[in-house]
Amino acid sequence: MDTPEYSPRYIQLNELYIDTVVIDDTEFITLWCFSIVDDEYKFIYLGCDFTQFNQVLIGAGEKGKEIALHMADILNKPYDVPTLIPVKERFDEYLELSGFDIIVYEPLAVEDDFEEIEDDDDLPLEHLLGGPSNNNSTKYLIYQLDKLYPSKVFEPERRSPESLAETFEDDTLELAQLYYDYLNAMENGYNEAEARQVAGLEKELFFRMAQKAADLWH
Repeated sequence: MDTPEYSPRYIQLNELYIDTVVIDDTEFITLWCFSIVDDEYKFIYLGCDFTQFNQVLIGAGEKGKEIALHMADILNKPYDVPTLIPVKERFDEYLELSGFDIIVYEPLAVEDDFEEIEDDDDLPLEHLLGGPSNNNSTKYLIYQLDKLYPSKVFEPERRSPESLAETFEDDTLELAQLYYDYLNAMENGYNEAEARQVAGLEKELFFRMAQKAADLWH
């Protein structure tokens, strides 16, 4: 039987707080960071290549330039593999990226969880790399960065409470923004199914509701 073709599932993050940068002997690096996943701040491992990380640094503004210079000093000399660059510890704050649509997916090689650890040698990834421990959960969120582009915020003209009830107004605005996220993903090279996935509009009814909401506020 043929193995089913792997189809990555994309999700969209809108803010990123990078704690540590891990460099090894490949063209990829790993970011230890925090972001909102499923409406909660969670610690994640985010893989990216150096070109993508440069985009992150540029998007982070002046703090990104400062960290880029610090990394250049490290990379221009012999360094251990892996090398950890503790951003929060070194600069007293996280490297913050906001105002961008950060599209990520779970790599093929990642298992859903690490619940069955039978031997002492089979330590979780965070212990192997020296990352922060989490005694409350055995679930590790590991993603690969796919694309990064500036967010387009949906800013419709507000209507009076007499024309639309306030709660309905907020709900339709949120739906309209999801549809705008879908359009933004389409503009940036995702196909129809992927763009709906990015925006969380896979279900046809929900998609049509978001489309109608966008029309309402246009």
